[in-house]
Formats: sequence, structure tokens, C-alpha cells
Amino acid sequence: MRPAWEALSWLPATLRPFETGASFPSRSVDGGSGGGWWGLSAVERLDPPTPRTTERSPLRNIATTDLHESIVAAPAAGEFGHYDAWVFALDAPLGPALVPVLVPTLPMPCVADLGPTARFEIVRRPPADIWRILFGTASMGGVYGGGVHGAYGRRSAWWSLAGLAGAPSGASAEDVERHVLESAWFHFQCDAEWFHNEIHDYGIAALPPDGRRLAVLAATDTD
Repeated sequence: MRPAWEALSWLPATLRPFETGASFPSRSVDGGSGGGWWGLSAVERLDPPTPRTTERSPLRNIATTDLHESIVAAPAAGEFGHYDAWVFALDAPLGPALVPVLVPTLPMPCVADLGPTARFEIVRRPPADIWRILFGTASMGGVYGGGVHGAYGRRSAWWSLAGLAGAPSGASAEDVERHVLESAWFHFQCDAEWFHNEIHDYGIAALPPDGRRLAVLAATDTD
């Protein structure tokens, strides 16, 4: 039994299928942490052809303060060096195949100076892979952050998923899971100056099934 006021009471009592298989970080006696990170696969890449267009998308960021805080919950818990989030309302439904073309044109600082031939790598990921990245971010932490322990890292990963997938404020874990499983997920990296590209760097984009909203989380860390 978990009292409703307890900080972890919102989480599902058992691991959901997309959470299984993730590793807890190893911890030293002084509280330091370590663990694995997931780079981009050499296969299943969806990199848009170069040269890419240098024209910026006219879409505007519509993320509220609360939504922004939800999306960045994982890197905030992990005390990453820098992170940010954006949400764009799309004028017409967007198919998942067009996400790799759109992302590098969006008005986001993390891709603002990306040249037409600079490295931009993107893959489509299942929700389980995205959850592992977020859980590792929150529970392992960045270079100068030890992350948060156990289920607190899990909670931060769920909050980031909820914001990215567009679950309504106050949604139950079951409703968040439905949004997560129905969305298309993308993992990208690039050589824009916003990213340090030294230790931990990633971008995540989420597209709901109606294709009318695109949410992005970017995080970077360095020593």
C-alpha cells in the first residue's frame, strides 16, 4: 500500500513492458554513479539528404512553463549541464517519415547554426529505447551530478515522457502510457554549436498519432 501523498504514489506499482530491461546505474561509496549510454545505431538511420535546406520553419514554440518543466524533468534531475524543450503545433498532420526533414529546420537554438551539410543523424526509436535514455539521464546524472536514486529517476523519466507525448496535465500513469505507446519517437544528434558533443548529448522528438504536434527535448553535458 502506498499513501496518496507519497511522492512516488503516481507511478505504476509494477514495471510497464517498455521499462523492463533497463539497467540501474552502478554507484560508488561516495555517491558517484556510472552506467551505459545509447548512441545512434549505424542502421535504421533516417538522416535527411544533404545539402539540407537552410530555410527555417515558421513554426513557433508553444510550450508553457509547466509543459517545459515536465519535458525537461529527466535532465533536470540528472543535473545536466544544459537542456531545453520546445513544442510546435503543426498546421497540417505530419507523417513520421517527414520528421527527420523538419527537425533540423525548426526554430530551436540546438539546431540554429546547423549548416546544410553539417552532421545531423536521426533514427526512429521504440518507446523502450527512449525510456532508457531518460531513465539513465535522471538516475545516472551528468558529469557533475549523481542523478536521483531508484524510483525517483523512474518518476522523472515518466514525467519527461508525459510531456513529450502530449499527455494532459494530471493524467494517470495508464493514460500517459497510452500516449507514449501511440506516439512515434525519434533520437537525434548533430554538430550544432549548442551541443558539446563530448560526453552525453542527445535530442528526442515525439510525434502523436494525429501528427498535429511535435515535441523536442535536447540535452548536453561536458566537463
